[in-house]
Amino acid sequence: MHVYLTDTSRIGELLSAASQSDPTIDTKKVVAEKVSHSLNELHEARAELLARADADGLPYKIRSVAVDAVASSLDVAVDAPAKARASSAKSLTGDEVPLNFVQGQEIAPASWADVKWHDSSPFIAGDVITDGSSYCSAGLPAVRKSDNTPVMVTAGRCFTQSAKIYTGNGHTPSFGAYYDGLNGRTGNYVGAVSGVSAGWDSEQLIGARNNADASESTKYVPFTSVAYSYKGDYVCQNGAASFFMKQGTVCGIEVINSDITYKLDNGWTVRGVEGTRLPTNPWSVAHGDSGSMVYATTGSTRQARGVVSALSGPYQTHAGNYMFWTEATDIFHHFGLKLNPTT
Repeated sequence: MHVYLTDTSRIGELLSAASQSDPTIDTKKVVAEKVSHSLNELHEARAELLARADADGLPYKIRSVAVDAVASSLDVAVDAPAKARASSAKSLTGDEVPLNFVQGQEIAPASWADVKWHDSSPFIAGDVITDGSSYCSAGLPAVRKSDNTPVMVTAGRCFTQSAKIYTGNGHTPSFGAYYDGLNGRTGNYVGAVSGVSAGWDSEQLIGARNNADASESTKYVPFTSVAYSYKGDYVCQNGAASFFMKQGTVCGIEVINSDITYKLDNGWTVRGVEGTRLPTNPWSVAHGDSGSMVYATTGSTRQARGVVSALSGPYQTHAGNYMFWTEATDIFHHFGLKLNPTT
């Protein structure tokens, strides 16, 4: 049995403690091997390296980082090993834990439902977001114009001021039974609510990175612009609830009122847009889609239009035929934001 220590002179203390804990251990079979770094040091170096990558401080993408306790190093799987080696990147510990760069492949979740339920930074439109009680969808990935701080926009009624918001966690809800799978568990941190607009039914989540992509039914899609919606336009919404209720990304929603003011049941007076899919395909939006991105498509191009605000009947189970949203242009102007183009 090999035991790896940074200070082999203390093997006697270790074996004595081990014998007291479990007298059946045969300490005569233990061989002490010297290593340069403790397991705690390797874990700290890994955490610091990943934190630096999350802050866009590395010229390569990390796919995974494995701890090699015997070699006292980190095996770092990246998209471009040669570029990583040429950068002479080091871990951020004072003792400079060695980094072994190897070719890594992009790691995908087991299913697209996992992406919707517990995505990770950088966050995008269409993810499930929750405070552990209420559930909504992530909407407009943005940055603050004044200082480039990442801001995710969702519907203003979703969460209370200063609430900390996360992705889902635990078992991914079953298709067709989304509302039965809302377990109250919280996953990856998305941000804290900082600033709510009643007039535009929107709020800012400030915390983790984001980029101007959206999660559709089977893939990510990028966004490059923002615009107003006009009567006769057709838009989509990629809310998490509709996805889990077997509707996928809901498209074909026709704008029927491009400038409408409506009253919400909490007393807010909101200015936005109204659309519907009636009569051929009545499902437009579901409870839990609030905050998701509304957007227009032209071929492979996606243009952000706003965030889902409300719904109205005629109703299906959990869903409404009419959808109301507030415009991205107005929301961005109000909060001093712009679309985050990072992809």
